[in-house]
Amino acid sequence: MPNILLRQFTALSIYVFFVGFTFCDGFKLHTGRKLIWFAVFLLIAVHVFKTKNEFDLALILPAPTLLAILLGFYEKRRRR
Repeated sequence: MPNILLRQFTALSIYVFFVGFTFCDGFKLHTGRKLIWFAVFLLIAVHVFKTKNEFDLALILPAPTLLAILLGFYEKRRRR
């Protein structure tokens, strides 16, 4: 069990690094929007961990990914 949790946590860490920093910085999101994204991700991850006792990536990743895409489009549209 701990090995599975470590792999899931590692996958989530890589996801946060690439989406949170690379994608959000690529669209030059305002710091407040980045913090909103990180907070949403954290709330979902903690909730899933508390209910399932594991990091179920299929439940955690869709909402933050969609939020990052929407925030990116919003920022791009706002800067025009």
